[in-house]
Amino acid sequence: MNFLAKTYQLLALTINFIAGGLLLISAYSYLIPPDRFSLPYFFTLAFPVFFFIEILLLLQIFIRPRKYVLLPIAFLLLSFQAVQNYFPTHFKGKDNKMGKISLLSYNIRSFVQSKPTDNGKSNTVLDLLRNSGADIICLQEYNTVPSGSNRQLSQKMVEKVLSDYPYHHVFKPTPWNSGIACFSKYPFKNIEPIPFDRSQNGACLYQFDIDGKSFSLINCHLESNHLEPKDRELYEQIAKNPTQSTDLLPQAKSRLLGKLKRAGTERAKQARLIRQIADGITGAVVICGDFNDTPQSYAYRKIRDDFSDAYVSTGFGPGITYNEQGFWFRIDHILYNNVLRAVDSRIVRQKHSDHYPLRATLQWNTKND
Repeated sequence: MNFLAKTYQLLALTINFIAGGLLLISAYSYLIPPDRFSLPYFFTLAFPVFFFIEILLLLQIFIRPRKYVLLPIAFLLLSFQAVQNYFPTHFKGKDNKMGKISLLSYNIRSFVQSKPTDNGKSNTVLDLLRNSGADIICLQEYNTVPSGSNRQLSQKMVEKVLSDYPYHHVFKPTPWNSGIACFSKYPFKNIEPIPFDRSQNGACLYQFDIDGKSFSLINCHLESNHLEPKDRELYEQIAKNPTQSTDLLPQAKSRLLGKLKRAGTERAKQARLIRQIADGITGAVVICGDFNDTPQSYAYRKIRDDFSDAYVSTGFGPGITYNEQGFWFRIDHILYNNVLRAVDSRIVRQKHSDHYPLRATLQWNTKND
């Protein structure tokens, strides 16, 4: 083997080890709470990038001897759980005719439509909710105004259109910001607001009696990243032309990373609170909402713990729920304990907000009866 061939082989091995190492770091960084050490949090955000790089390295099988793909395969296997969380591969829901409970979680951006209707007589967000067919609707960034308009609605108008949901509750952690809401076909047995310390966001616990069984639901909106339009434009510009945007990196570091770090730190505390409350509840428990964090984040993993994820259990593909100005993430989730099982979940790809609605169909888990 000549010098150039040896050098090439060494370089290829080095690239494989570095890429694989970054993949593993991003796959397991959720183990470290960002309020104790924040650097690993940023690796969790980059997991899809490192996964894509590893897939490209795996394609070496077509141009190089098979032994060169053993490293990428090994790294992918070691991060298999993270890959499954991000890219589940279920082609079809579990069809079962037993009693079902359908749930829709949606950050509605205060009913401010991405594309307002032309006739001024309807609101596309509200139309989607009315036609969703869900038994329970959980909303985040819920806000109504005293006098309705084409872009924002009054509470009276919302209740009129959603007349199929006679039971509803709105919780605003602060009176001057949006809140969270629940519209249900089932009557509430108990409602407990869950405010977050020093935050405009919050959560709420709703408890029902469904089919003679206890069913508890936590609707949560974890800490937002508080990115302004200028921040999003900066990110989008760098994402589109990374090689030509090196002069923007110092600005991105000061503007974006600082905000992401602060928000990630707050979400870690909020996640521990949500999980603590969930652990104190008996019977069926569902936790849903806008987590503002990905499936590899500490906040998501802390809340999920031994729960299952409806989309991971029945969905297919990355399941993007947030799609705005180059930000493509799944940050809306529906989690449930082993008293239940998911039979279907899907992203409703209608662009009326900066989020897509997430819908799941659950059943009682007869194995635990």
